[in-house]
Amino acid sequence: MTTQATAPTPTPPTPTPLTPTSERDTSRDFTRSYTQIHAELKQDSAELQRQVLLWQRWIRYAAVLVAGVTAVVRYGAGDTRGSWLPVAAAAALYFLFTALVGRILERPPEKGETKGLPRGFATVTLMADLLMVSALVYFSAPPSQFHRILILGFLGLQLTVFYFGRGLGIASAVATLATYVVASRFIPAHVPGPVPTWTVLGINSALFAFVSGVLVMIFGSFRARMNNLRQFVKRVEIGDFSGEYDSSSDKRPDDLTLLGESFNEMRSRLIELVGTDVLTGCVSRRAFESRLSREWRQAKRRGSTLAVLMVDIDHFKEINDSNGHPAGDTVLAELGEIMRGTARETDTVARLGGDEFVVMLPDTAWQGAMTFAERLRRNVDEHRFELSPGNALPITISVGVALAKGNDPVTHDDLLQSADRALYKAKSGGRNRICA
Repeated sequence: MTTQATAPTPTPPTPTPLTPTSERDTSRDFTRSYTQIHAELKQDSAELQRQVLLWQRWIRYAAVLVAGVTAVVRYGAGDTRGSWLPVAAAAALYFLFTALVGRILERPPEKGETKGLPRGFATVTLMADLLMVSALVYFSAPPSQFHRILILGFLGLQLTVFYFGRGLGIASAVATLATYVVASRFIPAHVPGPVPTWTVLGINSALFAFVSGVLVMIFGSFRARMNNLRQFVKRVEIGDFSGEYDSSSDKRPDDLTLLGESFNEMRSRLIELVGTDVLTGCVSRRAFESRLSREWRQAKRRGSTLAVLMVDIDHFKEINDSNGHPAGDTVLAELGEIMRGTARETDTVARLGGDEFVVMLPDTAWQGAMTFAERLRRNVDEHRFELSPGNALPITISVGVALAKGNDPVTHDDLLQSADRALYKAKSGGRNRICA
């Protein structure tokens, strides 16, 4: 029969630290993760905007076609050279600009260059669009019809604020409005006709400003909320489930609100799947590492203690070899149930892999940690692991205990490694025992 031995508790051992890693280094690891998230989001946005400009060029080619048809019609109608030639020239220049933009954006990135939209490219394209619209209206209509600049400007404004953000959308609205006012009152007319009065100019400008403000508010808010949702999704990609979409803050609910609520539901499901070991019902390794890091930070703030127990099933390989892996799975499942039943609500029981388990005991001194370890060892030793009717296996465990105070110059990784070394001593010393 396996000899049972327990570690003495009067003299609390001190965990032997490895080369200490400062909490600042741990924080730097988290910072690197979130810095990488922001960098990836920025790069993704730049690449998306590049693709947007690429597909939008077909809208610009359509504008060139409209301008060309206008020039041909006026030429066929016998209008003077000054009526159709400037329109044709503006269409030709805009066509060359659009083709050049497409050529640049389709160019593969050079070595060491990130793929995406070059800096300032969206602004330059916006200005070219506005110049094209203004030229088409200026060379084909009298000043009284220059409100067409505002009408066509709505299309550019909507596409700009939706794909490139609120800032560029506001700039688009201001530039369009300024172009309308300047062209109507301060530039000699190309096509003779009445000039709009200041009253008409003011009414048209006010209407444009109102509609533009609504568009910027709606589409700009939509884009900002979409970026927040993308950030949460990126955090889930690295295993951080702490964030969620706050749908209650949406003052104007829409389909994005429903998408955010669906994301929250998906996040909850993922926490259940990723954070729990399916076989034993214990916390998974990754979820435990996150909890251990969080509990250690709290222990450092409060100056409290944190105990960690490493648990290993004795001779587990022989159980698998003699009875098969289904029997081993049964043992693991029942052990997980025993450990979770022994632990307190504030404790965390996790399966690291194979037959290795770990228990984290917050705010627990040496006496409490050793008492818990002995109670767990005894509960396992007294339990009958029924593989089949009439076929029960005697199962024992070895436990390594480590404890540290929040003001000790160690990290949570050092604490975990100290418990692992204690477990190794327990197994080397005969198994079915506790070492610290």
